[in-house]
Amino acid sequence: MPQYGYYVLDRRDFEQYLNDAECLFLVASLDTLPVGYVLGPTNPWRKPPRAHIDSIAVLGEERRRGVGSRLLHTFMSQARLRGCRHLSIEVSPTNEAGMTFFTRYGFRRVRPLPDYYGRGLHGLLMATSL
Repeated sequence: MPQYGYYVLDRRDFEQYLNDAECLFLVASLDTLPVGYVLGPTNPWRKPPRAHIDSIAVLGEERRRGVGSRLLHTFMSQARLRGCRHLSIEVSPTNEAGMTFFTRYGFRRVRPLPDYYGRGLHGLLMATSL
């Protein structure tokens, strides 16, 4: 079975999202420490108006405490406020927890993405209406 290696965003990636007015970049913190984030572009000018989650992550010790749910809910609300009507994300088909999480929020499987993560490493496009 192919091995998925996940891309880790670096400082330059985060700075690009922070400096792009069309992107949402939300951070969850506990006291003053960041414990999770979600980020991605909003494109209300596209037909249909839509947003996309490029990355969502929560520190391991903070998972299953509602952090990811609050981040996703807030991202969805903010995208709606920007005029977006659809939201999408790519997920690895080996990420069963991720697929289950997004399904709970109304995401459905749209189509497979052959070799999305590299040769033999497929992805799955999931989407929901906002």
